[in-house]
Amino acid sequence: MKFFTLNCVIASSLLLAGCHTLTAPIAAHDATTNKPYTESAALTVHEAQPLKGSENVSVHAYAYTRGSDQCSRTIALNFSSSLNYTQTMIALRNRALVTGANALSITDWREHHGITTLTGHFFDCHSKKGL
Repeated sequence: MKFFTLNCVIASSLLLAGCHTLTAPIAAHDATTNKPYTESAALTVHEAQPLKGSENVSVHAYAYTRGSDQCSRTIALNFSSSLNYTQTMIALRNRALVTGANALSITDWREHHGITTLTGHFFDCHSKKGL
């Protein structure tokens, strides 16, 4: 019971810390249409340290996770990041873990002027066979 309570406190603290560091969404632009992506959560350097258990969050093609009978999408969020690729992936795995997901897929990846925008799809998969 103490372990569960401790995990809840840690998860709540991370969520609050993530909300505190996000003061305004980052506006990035798609190079082809110049359409701004303003409805996105910013991934910060504070999130680039892996959480315990995030190594179990695997990355898969969206077609496989979406079409799998073993996976249910928990949430899909738009993200903006000025972090490098490795730090961006660590932050995404952390976010997936906090939402209860064990798999993630990425769509709409765009890089422009040092800002990466993407959509992260987080999945809870009972089995990852065939993904």
